[in-house]
Amino acid sequence: MPDIVADLLRLSEDPNADPRTRRRQTMERLVQTLLATADAEIGPGDTQHRHSILHLTTIIREMTGRIAEADDATFSAIVREAAMLIRSLQRRQADAARFTVH
Repeated sequence: MPDIVADLLRLSEDPNADPRTRRRQTMERLVQTLLATADAEIGPGDTQHRHSILHLTTIIREMTGRIAEADDATFSAIVREAAMLIRSLQRRQADAARFTVH
């Protein structure tokens, strides 16, 4: 499994980007990763989990500006929590896949 935190915290390719812009880009990657994970990892019968992920991504999108301006410790904590959620979803899918007949 790739290191999600390292990927999410990867700096912008633009060396002239300011820290706030890089944080906004990180939050956008986080939202994209959560949505992709929800699509790939959550089955059609699991609508409650899908709804929860969509609700979370909506909150993150609405708060991106404030999150980008947060102190370093708060920003890092938000990214770590999101990464743990993504890892949890991936583990859940891996566990469910063991019981799926192909």
